[in-house]
Amino acid sequence: MAIILQQQQCENTADYSGTNIPVTVELSDNSVLEPEEGQLQRFCYIVTQVDEPIGLSHWVLGICPTITEEEIVDVTVTINGEDQDIDDNVEITDNDPTTGCAGLKFDFGLEEAGDVMEVCFSLTTPYPVGPNVVCIKGGADPEDFENSLTICGPVCQEAEVCDTTVFQTIEVCVPVTVTPDANVGPINVTCCGPATVSDEECPAGEPSCTFYVTQNLCVEVPVIFSATGDPGTSTVLACGEPNQDGCDCGTVGAAEKAKVSAQNVSKKLCIRKKNKK
Repeated sequence: MAIILQQQQCENTADYSGTNIPVTVELSDNSVLEPEEGQLQRFCYIVTQVDEPIGLSHWVLGICPTITEEEIVDVTVTINGEDQDIDDNVEITDNDPTTGCAGLKFDFGLEEAGDVMEVCFSLTTPYPVGPNVVCIKGGADPEDFENSLTICGPVCQEAEVCDTTVFQTIEVCVPVTVTPDANVGPINVTCCGPATVSDEECPAGEPSCTFYVTQNLCVEVPVIFSATGDPGTSTVLACGEPNQDGCDCGTVGAAEKAKVSAQNVSKKLCIRKKNKK
């Protein structure tokens, strides 16, 4: 059984190919974001040097700051398919000396266009998945670094869930079928005169007597109306500009209110729905 973790909206690729350090960082399919029972959560990234103006010196993944080095295991780094010596080249930093970035630092570089680095690490404790800052450093100039993009990685806390209550008036029609039913109660028999005893066979006759009873009924049928709500596929209506300062709820536009109508109806209801966003 998989361990279900809250996942925030995040990107699978951080594309810095249009910057002075033309590098892309991609979340690999080898990652295990929702581990099965007994399995470790694992994050793998493919770092590619797209062009050569400035080669990658090292990079930092902005993981949750409460993650300790003891929780990080099975670290592997390959460059162009060759295993690299980990030693002190992978560490947690709260202030990278050349960039000021915090997170898990991979002190490995790329030089030529087409060079590919793959890094993987596992966590002994699974974390929610969300946006991690990708900080890349290249060259000797202190200004040659980028930290404006994020990628999916381990975050400290679950995504906030916003509850919304929606009211909607609808008319519903339901067919109701009433089927009559009757049961015969105990029959009382009264003897009319003395019995007649004879040695003659009974004459031919009918096995039973049938008669018909008609009765007017007043039927009381309780009908209980209710409704259920099922969420459909959610869509993004507007995207705000990414930043590192926090959310500004006033920057994302709201969509027009949808108008819903129904026909062939005979009962009005007001439905209160709980939606999870």
